[in-house]
Amino acid sequence: MRTAVLYGKEDIRIEDRPVPEPGPGQMLVKIDYVGICGTDIEFYKLGQTPTPLPKILGHENSGTIVKLGEGVTDFQVGQRVLCGPPAHCKENCSPCKEGKTNICIHGFPRTAGIGMPDGGYAEYLLIEDVAHTMIIPVPENVKMEDAVLFDVICVALHGIRMSRFKLGDSVVVSGMGPVGLSAVQFLKAGGANKIIALDVTDRKKEAALAYGADYFLNSATEPDIAASIREILGSDVGADIVYECSGHPASVETCVLKAVKPGGQVMLIGTVQQPITFTLGTAQIFEIDFQSSFVYLQEEVEMYLQMLAAGKIAFPGMVTDIVSLDNCQEQGLGRKDRASQLKILIAPDK
Repeated sequence: MRTAVLYGKEDIRIEDRPVPEPGPGQMLVKIDYVGICGTDIEFYKLGQTPTPLPKILGHENSGTIVKLGEGVTDFQVGQRVLCGPPAHCKENCSPCKEGKTNICIHGFPRTAGIGMPDGGYAEYLLIEDVAHTMIIPVPENVKMEDAVLFDVICVALHGIRMSRFKLGDSVVVSGMGPVGLSAVQFLKAGGANKIIALDVTDRKKEAALAYGADYFLNSATEPDIAASIREILGSDVGADIVYECSGHPASVETCVLKAVKPGGQVMLIGTVQQPITFTLGTAQIFEIDFQSSFVYLQEEVEMYLQMLAAGKIAFPGMVTDIVSLDNCQEQGLGRKDRASQLKILIAPDK
């Protein structure tokens, strides 16, 4: 089978490897599409992952089960599935007992392309027996190229569900990548009063408005972003809730110091992997409520698939390119115009 293997910093090699044979409790999935995630790009740029290299990346996978190992009875050959929600230990640890399977203390190392030996940048993916909790069936009337968007969309869904959002709230969403755009659509459907979208490039304005934002502001060029937000809201304070979806420190600072009202909430959805430099006391004196979220729950992926199947949601234009394994470095992970793209998928059969 064809594979794209990470060997080090910005070093992806296309290799032919034997098709894995599923052992007891395992299953083999033929990959239809795998999404290129920001986490994959970080692994590619740094040349390291949580487990030793070389490694096949890819944790946003969709495909069809083609072979079952001995003892597998909960899935069937020919079943279309998603392979990627974080695996968990089935209520053996404290978070799982509380229903917080997304922060299972045993789960992250079991996730395909992150902790498991290999992910979906290949024609086939072997699912370990400990990872069955990350396999979710796809309804027959849902396209696989839509289903595979589960990761970014459910990250947004989980963050909104964890926040204190209510009908009529005015909100700011910072970062108009796939997660931010998904958040805008869910907030619009949930009855937000006014939605202000922020990004550092005007290229995201059209998509932000199309997905349901009422206003768009370029936080990099706006002379006084705080004043602009207050003017839009017709208030002397900021938004009820601010959703940070980019993970960039400068965006976090804008959300906390310039966008949210006193007593409001800042929801950290984007994963921040660099130091934040502002003084927390500046936020404390206004009793800003900080809440963070991490990935999503299995039930939220199932909710997403049900909404797709019922035609209640759609994400037009979210997929901006589909590339082959051979081109996944030049046209995907290391793409020069990456900032102008939304979601790039890899189709191993392409």
